[in-house]
Amino acid sequence: MKPIKPHLTYAQQVDLLERRGLVVADRDAAVDALRRVGYYRFSAYTYVFRPIQASGRPRRSDCLVDGATFADALSLHDFDDRLRVVLLAGLQQLEVALRTQVGHELGRRNPLAHLDPTHLDPRRCATAADRPRTPESNAYDDWRERFDDLVHEARNEEFVKHHLVHYDGQMPVWVAVEVMTFGTLIRLYSLISTPEARTVARCFFAYNRDLLFGWLKPLNTLRNHCAHNGRIWNRATVYPPKRGSSRVLPPDLAHLATADNHRLYYLAALTAHLLRSIDPRTRWPQRFVEVMKRFPATPAATVERDMGFPSDWRTLDLWQTPKR
Repeated sequence: MKPIKPHLTYAQQVDLLERRGLVVADRDAAVDALRRVGYYRFSAYTYVFRPIQASGRPRRSDCLVDGATFADALSLHDFDDRLRVVLLAGLQQLEVALRTQVGHELGRRNPLAHLDPTHLDPRRCATAADRPRTPESNAYDDWRERFDDLVHEARNEEFVKHHLVHYDGQMPVWVAVEVMTFGTLIRLYSLISTPEARTVARCFFAYNRDLLFGWLKPLNTLRNHCAHNGRIWNRATVYPPKRGSSRVLPPDLAHLATADNHRLYYLAALTAHLLRSIDPRTRWPQRFVEVMKRFPATPAATVERDMGFPSDWRTLDLWQTPKR
């Protein structure tokens, strides 16, 4: 096992970056930036300036290409901040819309349908849980335990206390969705019966439940990375959505049939499509375009190579200003 790396002062961290080839024009400003951002976080934005070693197993060199500057890496970090803000804003809107649609459609079947799996899809509820809390628990049991935990955590919220006092803790599903995390909500959507699931999918211009769920799962992961200030701009997708064929993709997403589903553009396009489906006048796609226009100009990083953007993406209907 390798020894743990020694602790370095901020000034020593700048020295290390310089030894690795990073050009630092203003040491005091660099120290201030590392004090604000942290060396480990900052170093992730120098990764694209590290050449791939050809000999042996391909890996990135510890040394940087000639001409790479501290300012270049910091501009990537600051761009990532702006990117994270606009993505999170869109994903929050999507979460609220999904709460609304699931609560409305499931409530139509039964106000307490989420508390009784007979009102859901019995086959899906009975499948093995992804991460069972007990050996005997099925998918619904696992979801229900998580939901009950969330209700307990929210027990001091006024609307939760109201239902605890007056309704023995039972909340109709259109209220219960307000307690759920995005992930818990998505998991509930995967368990509801087919008629309701199909109606919700159509609200988001998705072919069926499986396609919509396949979109929502990676978007939830992206949402969590954004909410917890994770690096976004060139991060590979943890749970990439299946690349749909042109037969099942809506017209404004047809170009995704050949896109890299491991890269950010794929998820950004899904976000734009889903927001446009619930609000044809949404301005989110245009706000996203404005952020992307400020991507730092450096040969070491491009939106096409590092983020999976098609070269003509801005001309696609998906990103155009809505008609009034």
